[in-house]
Amino acid sequence: MLFVDLFASDPSQVGLAWFDFYSIGHICFGIGVFLFFSLFYTVPKNKGHTPIFSLLFVFICTMIIIIIWEVFENTLFIEIGWKFEGRADSWQNITTDILVGALGGLGSWLFCYIIFVKEKNIWAYYIFGIIGFAIWLVVFIILRIYTIT
Repeated sequence: MLFVDLFASDPSQVGLAWFDFYSIGHICFGIGVFLFFSLFYTVPKNKGHTPIFSLLFVFICTMIIIIIWEVFENTLFIEIGWKFEGRADSWQNITTDILVGALGGLGSWLFCYIIFVKEKNIWAYYIFGIIGFAIWLVVFIILRIYTIT
């Protein structure tokens, strides 16, 4: 189990390899969760008020949600039959999913800093975030189709 393939190329390797098409979905998830929680920073700051959350706290919330998701994905989702092929992920896959979710959140944090904090442009930040989320979602769908067929 330690030396499973790096990339899942067929459905039997999904959840066992370090990376599978769901890993890309975790990037989308990290972007989406960070965008949601960043509303508590950007909206008050844009209106000249003190933000409810700091960007560091937004990232910490994103990481907590990603970890909780992995716990649900590998326990509850298996019990209710929502998990792909009904098996738990390998520790390698869980680690990768958390890391790529964190990368999605970090990417959103970086663009929040560049576009919103420095330029004070809230709309550009959220439009960019939604476009980034959509692009990664398309990549996820393409990789899912490629892996399943």
